[in-house]
Amino acid sequence: MNLMARMSEINSRLNEIRSASEKETDVEKLASMSKECDSLQEERKQLESKMNIMNKTEIKPFKMEENSMNKEMLEEFVCADIETSKYILLYAIMKTDKLVRDFVIEVYKDKLYMRKDYIERFDIDNWYEEKSILSSALREKTEATSAKLKQVIMKIMQDSGLVIKEKDRFKVVRPLLKEKFISMLDKNGDMEYAKAIGGLLWKI
Repeated sequence: MNLMARMSEINSRLNEIRSASEKETDVEKLASMSKECDSLQEERKQLESKMNIMNKTEIKPFKMEENSMNKEMLEEFVCADIETSKYILLYAIMKTDKLVRDFVIEVYKDKLYMRKDYIERFDIDNWYEEKSILSSALREKTEATSAKLKQVIMKIMQDSGLVIKEKDRFKVVRPLLKEKFISMLDKNGDMEYAKAIGGLLWKI
């Protein structure tokens, strides 16, 4: 189930509860309805936050479902806490965008393994220059387009919670990945992504 489908279910159920509560006189049933309503509204807030994250990164639910996630991963994205949902979304982006994947693996992961605190601007520029040497598509891009690409990558990194912007550099954040998320990546044969995102050095 994707986020929009679940949001529709929640709104529908909230309308049912509101309609039923207007006719209900039993105190216990009204209390139960109120409790369910509070729970659904809290879930709706969580879903709205996740949809906001997706809108920022321009990754739509159907694209995730078709290109980068299985059913179990999609369910976890809907049900998991906000931090885990951010990492799942980053995983989806890495599966569909080679440049983002390479940056996380070649720059961010190296910073984690070397216990470095910051990704400096020259780290980003040097990495992009090295990628351009190997890619005619990147070499042919204008300076403005290249700057925009680097900006988008770092925005994704910030939205995912992996870095915090501090003036002209980015503080590296080491995330704590949940075991369930790691296990799903392992099952998909994608432990390299868990190692890159979480700096994991051990085998599961």
